[in-house]
Amino acid sequence: MNIVIAIPVDENLASFIGKKGSSESITYYNRKFENDIIVAMFPSQDDEKVHALAESLLMASKIVLSTVNVDKKFGEAFVAASLLNKKLLLTDDNDVSGLLKGVHMSNYQIVPREGLLASIISHDAPAQSREGVRVDIDKSFPVRGIGTVALGVVTRGVVRPHDKMCHSSGKQVMVRSIQSQDEDVESADVGTRVGLSLKDIGDDEMGKGDLLTSAPVRRSKKLVLDYKASPAAKETILESSTYRFVMNFARSDCVVTKVGPQELELELASAMPVEVGDEAFLVRQEMPRLFASGKVKSATA
Repeated sequence: MNIVIAIPVDENLASFIGKKGSSESITYYNRKFENDIIVAMFPSQDDEKVHALAESLLMASKIVLSTVNVDKKFGEAFVAASLLNKKLLLTDDNDVSGLLKGVHMSNYQIVPREGLLASIISHDAPAQSREGVRVDIDKSFPVRGIGTVALGVVTRGVVRPHDKMCHSSGKQVMVRSIQSQDEDVESADVGTRVGLSLKDIGDDEMGKGDLLTSAPVRRSKKLVLDYKASPAAKETILESSTYRFVMNFARSDCVVTKVGPQELELELASAMPVEVGDEAFLVRQEMPRLFASGKVKSATA
């Protein structure tokens, strides 16, 4: 099994989980444990924009939160994690029972460090409800003699060499070869961080947040979301309010066009590839900045 986790704070914990790999706005730590491969995402950018934190939480299937320092950074990550329906693993360094009661969180586990790896690979992830293949792209670049290489995470299905896939632009591309953990592989399933050598597309035609899918996924600007906001944020979302919108590896400014009891309609400044069911954060300037999450109900151009 392959699993992607987020470690929002405490780089020492990320180093404990795995060996440091590539590093930009997100640093990846990789670990083979028993027959499983763990990829840990640590938001390493220090630009106060919080995008890397949002991306790592959205892309992960589990969140591992260190309680070594129960400070402002911990609080922001904790509030954001409470907005997602994902398993939260908390270290037992400090008592945070009061915080857990305050957000009425149930899908969590307090784990000693020596038990973390076993808890991370425990097979309690929800079954996929969709067919087909999807790879979320976070970077692309040219390699001499190979062509365009895209780095990303397999989020649905299994990708194999010679697969024909649809890029967010509408182009059809072919997967020449696949690497994972610096080794050539013949297939990559959900939770695998991959490097894909691609044919029929240039690296300048791809961007962070793009998708490779087995069926076309169009770019959209108008979205309807089921949403929930954290009570800790004390934010009233109003029509015409503007926020930053982060979904998977993509981001855009947005304006709220309609507010319902549990539903928001948004218009994005920049169109992005969207599928029904994708999760997202609304981001504001005040702490906690990741104050609301949503799940896409519908999307139109």
